[in-house]
Amino acid sequence: MKDEEENVPVKLCLQQLVRRAETDAIFAQLVELIFQALEVLEKWGIFHSMNEFFTTPISGNSLYSIRIVKELRNHPPLLEFRVNWRGAGAFRAVFFEYHFNDIQVLVFTQATIKTHTFSQEFEKLIKKSEAQYIAFMESPEKYIF
Repeated sequence: MKDEEENVPVKLCLQQLVRRAETDAIFAQLVELIFQALEVLEKWGIFHSMNEFFTTPISGNSLYSIRIVKELRNHPPLLEFRVNWRGAGAFRAVFFEYHFNDIQVLVFTQATIKTHTFSQEFEKLIKKSEAQYIAFMESPEKYIF
């Protein structure tokens, strides 16, 4: 979803990560995990992604596991798409779901890399996402049709 300046924050964040991944192996691994997790979310949906671990092999015969979707406490109906990688941080993208007829649309609003469990920047993105959610629900056709 575009923000008030007509930017697409989640797309811009992902593009920045992809550029950084071109020269940084740690970020290359993070980006790979993000796109794998997005495929799982698309294929299996929110319920599965909240309740089952996304597990994938990584180098060194290890496994990476995480629940990739979590409800944002005290901010319903916002959800959090999450992928962590040591050395890079925690990718977080805020989104919500919208149903149109029989189609479930996931509307991504804001994204960032967190380097600490609590992040004031992330809290600001949640507030922006709440405002975006309200605007979207007032006129969904403005955003997806």
